[in-house]
Amino acid sequence: MAGGGGGGEGEFGLQIAPMLDVMFVLLMFFMVMAGQQVKEAELGVSVPGSGQPSTTAKAPVTIRIAPDGVVTFNDTPVDTREDREMPKLRNRLKGLIEASAEQSVIIRPNDRAPYQRVVDVLNACGAERVKNLTFGG
Repeated sequence: MAGGGGGGEGEFGLQIAPMLDVMFVLLMFFMVMAGQQVKEAELGVSVPGSGQPSTTAKAPVTIRIAPDGVVTFNDTPVDTREDREMPKLRNRLKGLIEASAEQSVIIRPNDRAPYQRVVDVLNACGAERVKNLTFGG
C-alpha cells in the first residue's frame, strides 16, 4: 500500500500546520483591530450643581405657540401666524442674547400647534444664535 507510515486505516495524526495558520490569522486580526481602537477623550461639560452657584443666572424665557399659530414671548404676544419670518420675536431674542449670551429659552408649543410654526420659532432662535434652547411641556 502506498502512503507508508505503518498506521492503521482512517487514523490521522495531529496536523500542526493548519492550527498554526489559524493562530497566525487570529494574531494578525487582533493586531490590526488593536491599532484601530478609538481613544476616549474627556469632554469639558459642566453639570448643574457641580460648581459654584451662579449669581448671574437669569430666569429662562418662555416662548409659547398657540394652536392658532400666535407666538408669545413670556406671555406677551409678539407675532401672528401670518409672520413667517417672526421679526418681533427675532428682535426680542437679539436683545436678549446681546445682554446675556448664555440666556436659556424654553419653547412650549401647544399640542395642537402647527408643526411649521414650531419650525419657524426654531429658525428664529437659530438665526439669533440662541445657545441654551429646550422644549417644555
